[in-house]
Amino acid sequence: MQLKSFSLDVQNKVKENVKWTNLLLKDPRKFLIESGESFTVYRTLTDLFDLPIDHPDVVQAHQDMLEDPLVDILLENLSDWEKDIVTAHNKADYLPNQLWLLLDWGVTLEDDKRFKKAFDKILAHQNKELGQFLAYSRVYDTKTKTKYPIWTSVLCDHNLITSILLLAGLKDNIHVKKGLKRMKELLTETTQGWGWKCIPWLGLNRRGPGRVNDICPIIVVDALKGYWVLSEDKWPEHLIEAGKTLLNCWMNRSEEKPYMFGHGRNFRKPRAPFFWYNIGTILDAVSHYSELVKTQALKELVAVSLLAWEPIGVIIPKTVYLYFNSFSFGQKKAPSPWMTLFLSRIYKRAVDFDPNIIDAVKKIDGKSLKGSKGGPKSKKS
Repeated sequence: MQLKSFSLDVQNKVKENVKWTNLLLKDPRKFLIESGESFTVYRTLTDLFDLPIDHPDVVQAHQDMLEDPLVDILLENLSDWEKDIVTAHNKADYLPNQLWLLLDWGVTLEDDKRFKKAFDKILAHQNKELGQFLAYSRVYDTKTKTKYPIWTSVLCDHNLITSILLLAGLKDNIHVKKGLKRMKELLTETTQGWGWKCIPWLGLNRRGPGRVNDICPIIVVDALKGYWVLSEDKWPEHLIEAGKTLLNCWMNRSEEKPYMFGHGRNFRKPRAPFFWYNIGTILDAVSHYSELVKTQALKELVAVSLLAWEPIGVIIPKTVYLYFNSFSFGQKKAPSPWMTLFLSRIYKRAVDFDPNIIDAVKKIDGKSLKGSKGGPKSKKS
């Protein structure tokens, strides 16, 4: 779709000088608006151009997105929360991941009955006493050495579910309020600082791998994904400190590494959709909080993320989920409008919070910021 097909409002927005594009060699906005990728066009209009949802171009883009066969495929293939067994939290067919992606594209509860039904099923399963959301999960019995599914959960489930419910606009729902109370209660001091730890599954005497008192970075990410939609007075007391602890996992990568969460080559390659622990996931989560944007860690991570860009102002995926091979971000040979927009939004948010970040990032050599396997350095004999 050519730029001239849009209103003068949009055409002028593309030509407008904006600070965040100074981070890049070339402004990607014209590429994004002409990409023809429905959800990317819609989110470019709302998130980069700040157009209201009742603007004619935005209304049309939203309708185009809902009629997109690719969006319909994902809606049609949503996992059944009542029947499908959760075997891992980084999978593309894990329902909270699917719902988060659709929310990020701009799908709302009013847009599609299948979408709303999926949320209703999630809301129907919550521990009444603790407020922790439940998932039909495969667990392992060490005594019988068998695997079987039960309704239980870990914080990988609960924090992400609570966040997507917030993002869906359900902050006043009684179940969501109980879920937020549970998140607040479990925010604690870890070996690395304030954050969330991997605690045992509900009703089971087992937990995930890693040291018992260490922070779990992805659980912190899951919490930060949703809290930003609430007013600051609704945040837990140590939320920002938890975000800083998360960022310090990057800063302290040469001394220690939380189990399973390294900062090597795979971490440095943005991988969409941003379900699991990588540079794009972290930047997206923390860039919604002004105090976290002003940290040295965020500046360094932005500098490293810029290495993923092509000189022409686009991102070509270097690592993908095969599940999404029909989407631009699931192919390695062509620019992905969605990935290009995803990182662009992060830069815009960061610069809106702190315009000085541009000069600070430009002084950082991203290539020199190597990853690390962590752990104490071995001594030479």
